[in-house]
Amino acid sequence: MASRSSKRVKLDSGQRGALSASQQSSLDGNVTDPASIRAKRAAFLSSISRSISPPETQRSEATTPQLRNETKEDPKQHATPRSPQPQKHSSEAHHHGESSKSSNAQSAIVGSKPVSATKLIPSPFRLTTIYDLPSSKNVDTISLHDILGNPLIKEAWIFNFCFDVDWLMTHFDSDIRSNVKVKVIHGSWKNDSPNKIAIDDACRRWTNVESATAYLPDQFGTHHSKMFILFTHDDLAQVVIHTANMLEKDWTNMTQAAWLSPMLPLLEGNHVEKPGNIGTGTRFKHDILAYLAAYGSKTKALREQLTQFDFRSVRGALIASVPSRIKEPSITQHSKAIWDLKLWGYPSLLRALQSIILQQRQTQPSDKSSRQSPHVVCQISSIATLPQSWMNQFFSILYSTLQSTSSSSVQKWDPSHISIIYPTPHNVAASLDGYASGGSIHTKAQSAAHLKQIAGLRDSLYQWARGSKEETRAGRDEAAPHIKTYVCFESKPSTIKPVPNVKWALLTSANLSQQAWGALRPKDKEIAVQSYEIGVLVWPELFAEGFDPEGATETDKQDSGRREDAENNNASTSTAYGSSREKIKMIPVFENDTPAPLSRSPSPSPSPPPDSLDHQFCGPETLIGLRIPYDLPLTPYGKDDMPWSPQGVYEQPDRWGRRWPRDFS
Repeated sequence: MASRSSKRVKLDSGQRGALSASQQSSLDGNVTDPASIRAKRAAFLSSISRSISPPETQRSEATTPQLRNETKEDPKQHATPRSPQPQKHSSEAHHHGESSKSSNAQSAIVGSKPVSATKLIPSPFRLTTIYDLPSSKNVDTISLHDILGNPLIKEAWIFNFCFDVDWLMTHFDSDIRSNVKVKVIHGSWKNDSPNKIAIDDACRRWTNVESATAYLPDQFGTHHSKMFILFTHDDLAQVVIHTANMLEKDWTNMTQAAWLSPMLPLLEGNHVEKPGNIGTGTRFKHDILAYLAAYGSKTKALREQLTQFDFRSVRGALIASVPSRIKEPSITQHSKAIWDLKLWGYPSLLRALQSIILQQRQTQPSDKSSRQSPHVVCQISSIATLPQSWMNQFFSILYSTLQSTSSSSVQKWDPSHISIIYPTPHNVAASLDGYASGGSIHTKAQSAAHLKQIAGLRDSLYQWARGSKEETRAGRDEAAPHIKTYVCFESKPSTIKPVPNVKWALLTSANLSQQAWGALRPKDKEIAVQSYEIGVLVWPELFAEGFDPEGATETDKQDSGRREDAENNNASTSTAYGSSREKIKMIPVFENDTPAPLSRSPSPSPSPPPDSLDHQFCGPETLIGLRIPYDLPLTPYGKDDMPWSPQGVYEQPDRWGRRWPRDFS
C-alpha cells in the first residue's frame, strides 16, 4: 500500500492560545507553568543556527485528564454543542467540545444538577484517527503525527511488536527527521525473521536509528508492548502507551487507542521521591522504571534519563508483563509486603484492583450502587488457547477481586459477569479495509479443541457491530478492532440501562492469552509470564482533587480505609482523597472525549433508579469521561455466528468484492 502523506494542522494565534491553556492545565497543579514552558521554547528556538524556525504544529493534548469546571460558564454556552472543526488526516484537539448525540445520551445518564457543582474531565484514553471516516467520527482523536510531529523532540524510544521504520520516520517533523535520535525495541531475535531483517535494513539507511532486541527466554513469548518515551530539547519528557503496531495499516483504518502522559518537567533541586499509592505519579514512575529494568543494559541510558523527570502529574496505574516467574503465594498474601513486590501479568492487575476496591469503599461506603453485580467487558483482537482452569482464574479476578486466587478455591467462572467482544467474519468483511484487516485479528476455529473452547465462550461472545441505539454508538463499527480494553461497569449494559457508570478501565496491549497475563503452574507453585505487555489502568477516584497526598503509603491507605469504614458509614459521598462532599463518577462517552454538561433544561430529567442516592447529593461532582470504542448495549453473536479466524476460508465477498484467503495470496 502506498504511503499516504501526513498533513499537519497549522494553528492561527487564537487557536494556539486556546490549545496552550488547556494543555498546560493540570488536575493537581504539578505540570510546569505554561509561561515557563513558552519562555524555554522561545529561547531554544532562537538559539537554533538555521535561517527559519520549525513550523508551529498542533501538539497532542496531555491525557492525564485536565479538570474542567462548569461553575463560571454561562448556561447558554452549551445550548448548542460546538461543531467540530473540519479535519481529514490530522486530529484537531476537541477536548472541550461536545457532540449533540453524546450530550443527549449523557444527560439521560446523569440527570440534572446545579452547574456550579460540576467538573468535567475528558477521557484518559484517546482513540486514533481513522483515515476513511469523516471528521464527525474523528472528534478528539489522535494521529501518529500528533504524537511524533513535535519539532522539539530530540530522542524517541519506541517499543513495539512489528515495525516499518521507513514509514515510521515520515511522522517526525521534516526539519528533525534525519537527526532525531531514535531507538527501536522489538522482540524479533531470529536472524531469519522478516521483521528483524526489515528493521536492520532500515537502520542502515537511517544512521540516527538504532535497534535492540528484547530478551525472550520462552519460545512462545513475544515482545508485544507498544509504547513511546519521548524527550524534547526544552527538557520535557512524555510517555505514550498505545495499541498499534508501527505499520501504516494499524494507524489508517483500524480502531486503536492511546494513553498520553502530560509533558513531564525535570525534577526540581534535590527532590527526594518516595513511591506513593497505586495510581499516583510517583508509583507510576517506580513501576515503569521496574518494567524498563527487565530489558537489562539495553535500556540503562533510558532509565537514567527518565529518573530525572517529575511524574507527579500522572494519574494511572501501570499494568505490565515481562518474562518472569512469580511465586504463587505472593498473590494471595495480604501482608504489607505485597505492595512492594515486583508483580507482572494478572498478579499485577489483581493487586491494583484490590487497591481500587479499597478506595471505592472509602469513597462510597454505603452507596447502594456498589451492591450491584459488576460486569466486565473484555474487548480484544486475539483469543489464544485458554484452558478452563485459566479462565476460572483470570475472569474471576476481573469481576470479583475479593475472591481468593489460590488454585484450590477458585470457582468456575460465571459468563453472566463477562462479555467478550471479538469480531465475526461478517464484521471483518464489512470493515473499511475488508478482509485485509483480518490478518491482525486472531483466534483458531478449526480443530475439535478450538470448537469446544468457542462453545464454552459462546454465551459471553459479542460482535464488533453497529448498535441499536444511535445515541450510544461509538462510530467505530466500520474500523476493525486492534484495540484491547477491559472495562468494569457497575452493571451489565442493557437496553434499559445501556451506559452504566464505570468502576475501572484498562487500555493495554494484552489480549486473552496465558503468555500475556501469566499462567499458574501448580506443580512448581509459580505463575509463569512469557511475554512483554504494557497498559494503563484508570478509575474514578484517581481524579479526586486531593487524591493521595504525597507521602502516603499503600499501608497507610489500608489503615485509613478501616477508619473511614468505622467513622463514615452514613457519609455515602465522602472521599478520603478529596473534598468530604465530592461525588466522582466515570461515565461512558461516545464520539468525543468530554462528558456532556449536566442538563439545564426546565423539562424534568429521567428519574434515577429508586435505589440510587444521586438525587440526595448536592455537593460538588466530578464527571470523568471514558471514550468507549464500541456501541452499547452490545450485539450478541447469532446462533450461527463464529469468531473470525485468519485460518478460515470465507467465500462471501467483503465490501471490496474480495474473498479470503484466495484474493490475498
